[in-house]
Amino acid sequence: MDNFPIQLSENILLEAQLSHDTSSLRRELYYIKDKKLESYLDSDELKYIFWSNIYNAYVLIIAKEGKEETAVFKYKRIKIARHLLSLDDIEFKILGKNNHNPLHKFINNLFSPRFIKSAAVKNVDSSYLIRLDRTALKTSLIAH
Repeated sequence: MDNFPIQLSENILLEAQLSHDTSSLRRELYYIKDKKLESYLDSDELKYIFWSNIYNAYVLIIAKEGKEETAVFKYKRIKIARHLLSLDDIEFKILGKNNHNPLHKFINNLFSPRFIKSAAVKNVDSSYLIRLDRTALKTSLIAH
């Protein structure tokens, strides 16, 4: 059985890497049902694959736009399952970077919407977190 969200995230990342237009793929991502997304991403491994692909694709997409603001990681512009997310939401709340401290994890969970709670990995694995690549965006910000 094919995993549609994983394939979609891989396609978005590939098109972003090739500097192609990703708007139609991103539209599909926006209209996917959150329950369907949750059912396809039923393990931490699948969540890491999906969310790291989305994160890295959006870093490339935003870098290509040449935004000058350094707060681009906080802007909620990533549309998934009719929800708006930021790069920071994905990195810190969903993938749990810096959530080794139980207090941070509790606070993130307490103040996060239901969608983020259900999308979040249960057990943080730092070996997956090294797949997140801010390089393109940082280079773009430095150039401006």
